[in-house]
Amino acid sequence: TDRTMKVFGHEEEEARRVVIVGGGNVGLNLAALKEKRHPEITLKLIEVNEERANYVAEKLESTVVLKGDALDREMLVEASIASAETIVAVADDDEVNILSSLLAKREGCPRAITLINNIIYGPLLGSLGIDVALDPRETTVSTILRNIRKGRIRDLHSIQNGKAEIIEAEVLDSSELVGKAISELKLQAHVKVGMIVRGGEAITPTSKTTFETGDRVVMLTLADAVKQVEQMFSARAEFF
Repeated sequence: TDRTMKVFGHEEEEARRVVIVGGGNVGLNLAALKEKRHPEITLKLIEVNEERANYVAEKLESTVVLKGDALDREMLVEASIASAETIVAVADDDEVNILSSLLAKREGCPRAITLINNIIYGPLLGSLGIDVALDPRETTVSTILRNIRKGRIRDLHSIQNGKAEIIEAEVLDSSELVGKAISELKLQAHVKVGMIVRGGEAITPTSKTTFETGDRVVMLTLADAVKQVEQMFSARAEFF
């Protein structure tokens, strides 16, 4: 898809400074998962309700919880939004999510991941500058974390109401994929390698195509096979 191919035009470093807007269940669970799995990411969380902000602060360890309105420029400045690499707006109010994302980008934050409940906003988001729009019906905390990290799994888009996903992933030097042919991977029937981008050239792979370090791999998979794809690019030796 056009949206998937756009990611090939630019490089994005793994986000190491992230600001979350909204301390509800999604924001809290996302921050907690980040602390457990990726402590290298510096995280600040903005929550407008004082009681909820205090509760979230007690539940989290390294995350800095700020009580305030994310639509207030001074609050965004306090959250150091200009030096953040990503804002993740997951409040329970679409307007807050959209506007805080746009304000953050205006202040210099280059990337906005925004949770949208009302599909009426969908057609507007691209022109507004939202980088990743999340549909709560198709989104898990792990999905958001993958979008934040932009590491081995570089992009992920749900299609067919979440039944399938288009995944773009990078083959790292340490990956067990390096030097292996597609036929060696024992892929589930619902996992298809659609394209490999190597050195700026798009390759339509065959079963004999081997992976090289730096390859960008576009795959189509049904939702129940996503875990296998994640394992493939996790550089864990025990996968094979």
